[in-house]
Amino acid sequence: MVSIPKERRTFCKKCKKHTVQKVTQYKRGKATTTAQGARRYAAKQKGFGGQTKEIFHKKAKTAKKVALRLECKTCKCKKQMAIKRTKHLEFGEKKKNIGPQYPDSDFPMPLSSEAITATPTSFPTLPDGSRDLLSLCEEKFITQSLDHFRADGKSSEGTFEMRYFVCSPENFNPTNGSIFFYVGNEADVTLYLNHTGLMWENAAAFNALIVFAEHRYFGKSVPFGLDVLDHMEFLSTQQAMADYAVLIEQLKSDLSTDVPVIGFGGSYGGMLGTWFRMKYPHIIDGIIAGSAPVVNFFGDPDHPADTEAFNRVVTFDMSEDAGAAKNCIPNLRRALNTAVEMSRTKTGRKELTELLRLCDTDSLQSSDDVISIASEAYGDLAMGNYPYPTSYIMDGKVDLPGYPMRAACEPFAGDFGDDKTALVSAFRESIAVYYNATKTESCFFPAAPVHTINESDTSDAAKQVRIDHKGNFWGYLECSELYMPMSSDGVNDVFPATAVNESQDDAACFEQWGVHLKPRWAQTEFGGMKALRAASNIIFSNGNFDPWSGLGVLESLSPSVVAVPVPGGAHHLDLFFTHPLDPSAVTEARKTELKFVRQWIDEFYAFKQEVTATDL
Repeated sequence: MVSIPKERRTFCKKCKKHTVQKVTQYKRGKATTTAQGARRYAAKQKGFGGQTKEIFHKKAKTAKKVALRLECKTCKCKKQMAIKRTKHLEFGEKKKNIGPQYPDSDFPMPLSSEAITATPTSFPTLPDGSRDLLSLCEEKFITQSLDHFRADGKSSEGTFEMRYFVCSPENFNPTNGSIFFYVGNEADVTLYLNHTGLMWENAAAFNALIVFAEHRYFGKSVPFGLDVLDHMEFLSTQQAMADYAVLIEQLKSDLSTDVPVIGFGGSYGGMLGTWFRMKYPHIIDGIIAGSAPVVNFFGDPDHPADTEAFNRVVTFDMSEDAGAAKNCIPNLRRALNTAVEMSRTKTGRKELTELLRLCDTDSLQSSDDVISIASEAYGDLAMGNYPYPTSYIMDGKVDLPGYPMRAACEPFAGDFGDDKTALVSAFRESIAVYYNATKTESCFFPAAPVHTINESDTSDAAKQVRIDHKGNFWGYLECSELYMPMSSDGVNDVFPATAVNESQDDAACFEQWGVHLKPRWAQTEFGGMKALRAASNIIFSNGNFDPWSGLGVLESLSPSVVAVPVPGGAHHLDLFFTHPLDPSAVTEARKTELKFVRQWIDEFYAFKQEVTATDL
């Protein structure tokens, strides 16, 4: 037995001090090749970004056992951590297709073994039964610089008003309280305010003030009004993070106290929260990053971009292992191939338009349009593959059914033989789960009013037409910073094979936004896996139903950069309100996240007390 003495700084619950503890790691047995290690090696060699297609045939002869014994230098108490046993595949054993995999981690969980559960809370409701959360909040605005990084601290273009909400102030205790801060992303922040139950249900237990911050250029935080398209250069992740840093400092000033700030963010909000913690660790003390695809950018030598990962997980959601109909994948693949083939001719497109009941006879111009129709529907259904009806994926406008991908697979449950018309009709019924979620539409994609875009027209009406034509400003961020293209191989996913075309995407970016693609800038700016290993106090949660999980951190990188698996979970389900239909894994994930939140807050106050005592 070999002991490896180390030291680390942590919080001792017994003596309530932030102190250095001795860490002795004991290893029994000989370290051997494991399935986990084989996967990581194969991933690097083949560029699959942490997920491989091969079955692992090597058997580890001896499982490694690790124990951590912590000894506090102040009170000499000792804590024996749980032994981690690594499970290995037997020779020739096939790995069941259960979506993205989480390698076993040897990092210990927080020392606290206390079970932290949501505090029972009742929220006011609207006549339709939905929660009236806005009534618990105060809408506020803060004046922000358009450009935080000028040497003179000013922007030649001036300032803008950024919206945020302060909620449930009665929970806050200035003595031992905290701030729960939602890192706003690419939508009106009220969407996240109405769905992020993890914050609402637990704020009272942590004496937390709840704050929802809106991302610049979204919701009511759009600078320049109708002239915004002439000033898109101020939309960036760096400027948005600076906005949040300024807001938090102002909040603390208003509260006249220094309290820990715990961030929450899902999807792009989780990405932004991760980078916010890395860049401003003195301002935000930790981040719960749900479904954050932070490690799939081009140029990372430690984690090659896997552009097929998203569509592989979408296809997994259509499998029996995910609860869908047995024949869904093969029949949908045949239906898509049939529709693509029909779309290659004018006669075929006319027939396909009728079979799909498209409102606009000019909707289909090429096979790319067919693939786009399918990709949007099934991508969103996979992200929204929640166990109960919710409107989150539909921007709060209409509910999708519980496990909507299963509903979309039902039309493909039968045997279609050679009946191609029946296959395409089944495709129509399948995508109707998404495109006709209201069940009131007689056809898909109603023709939008035709507006001639006159660039010389400076009227407000013309400016609004141009803004509507551009669509969501997320597209600008994709082009200018966050290039995350998707492809499919037609074998491991259900979609016809498509490849990434950087030159084509660059041309589209310049035509749409007037900027050229920066495909490797995110890696340069944020550092990828290497930078994440040097970070701290970040929890990455990912559900295996969520297609973005294939682009996320699935393995703990350190004792404080921790991956939390959510089997049976779709897009950041763990951030939502608790529900009777939640899978047990979601409940356990929330408990783990709250344990880390408690640890971060305890460490903040222990260090604050230590500094105060030193000053005396």
